[in-house]
Order: sequence, then C-alpha cells, then structure tokens
Amino acid sequence: MKEKLLRAVDEGREREAELEALVIDEPANPDGRWNAKDHLAHLSWWRWRSARTLDATRTGGELPPSVPDDDGVQNAIIYAEVKDRSAADVKADAAESWTALRKAVEVSSEDNLAKPHPRQPESQVWEAVPGAVGHTGTHVWSWHLDVGDEKRAMAVARWGSDLEGSFFTKPEQLAESRYNLACVYARLGKADEALPLLRQSFEAKPELMAWARKDRDLDPIREELAPILL
Repeated sequence: MKEKLLRAVDEGREREAELEALVIDEPANPDGRWNAKDHLAHLSWWRWRSARTLDATRTGGELPPSVPDDDGVQNAIIYAEVKDRSAADVKADAAESWTALRKAVEVSSEDNLAKPHPRQPESQVWEAVPGAVGHTGTHVWSWHLDVGDEKRAMAVARWGSDLEGSFFTKPEQLAESRYNLACVYARLGKADEALPLLRQSFEAKPELMAWARKDRDLDPIREELAPILL
C-alpha cells in the first residue's frame, strides 16, 4: 500500500503543477470568487492537515484541530486566512506540504497506515492520502473550466476519478469522487452523463443531496436534477 500511496502523491503533485503555473500576485476578487492562488493555498491547507493527521496517528501526537461539518464554513475560514498571501509564499507552502505528505507516508509502516482514522474511525488513516490527491484534481479541473479549457478539465477529472477508483471499491467510498466527476459534466451542460453519477452518489451517501441543492456547479442541469432531489 505504501508504494501505491507514494505514486499517487507524486501524480498529484504533477497535476497540481498545471495550477501552480498560473499562480500570480493579484488582489482578491471583491466578489469572493477564487483565483488560481486561492485554489493552491486552499489545497495546501488541507494537505498539511492530512500530513499532520498521518504523523499524529503514527506517533500518538496531537491531532490537527477539528473543523466544522459544513465544508462551506471551513472553506470560508481558509479563504480568509490565505487570500492576501503572496504568490511566492503560496507556491513555497504548496511545495512544502507535498513534501510533508510524502514524508508522512514514507515514515509510516503498513501497520501505521492501516490504523483507524482518528476523526473517521470507520476508515483507515491511509485513505486520507488518495482523498487529498483527489481533492487536488477537483480544484485543478475546476480552474481549467473557469478559464475555458474544457479538454484539460475533463482529462484531470477522469484522472482523479480513476485514481480514487484504484484505491476504493465500496460505493460510499466512491460517492464523492463520482459526485465531483458529475460536476464537470454538469458545468459542461451534459446532463445525460452527470445524472447517473449523481444518482449513484446520492444512493451511497444521501447527505450529498443537501450539498447538491446549493452547489453552483450543478446549476446548468438544475432543471433535469430537480426530480432526483425531491
């Protein structure tokens, strides 16, 4: 498992380079819309958390603080913390967070990696790694769509979905990955491709329906989606 996780980390870092190349110093958007720098800083914040969780599980040390259950609330907190940082600082932090995540995997034994996740005891702690890498893919494809590069967005989205599918087999483990892939199709207006994935996601993880009701990524297919969300 360790070698497979390390390969995933390396792949994720390569994918994130597509986003990092577009990071420049620019003021925060007054409407709160994220730029490339914001996406990169957000990913680094969560990646540090994954690395520290792995380390704490291995050593018995202090875990990162708990976060709100509502992703939107936590995302707003992170954005407020990072939006005014320089591009150079954000890029350096991203590189350090990848190094920390890779090292956290390297120094863990297979037994360490198989321990229950301290915040999600129904999962093993190694699952945080493909989760973090898949999270990277989500933000990279989202940015590609923001700038109109549909081909690259689709390639990254499929890569992320395939990567998580190579680690997980249970429907509930794949629910968020399928949901994210559906979001790409939705933003491209491809309801026929998005809706089956969303149905699978909701069946495996019904709580995703609450997020879907307010997720702007799904707005282009909102009419087709409405009957599923009743």
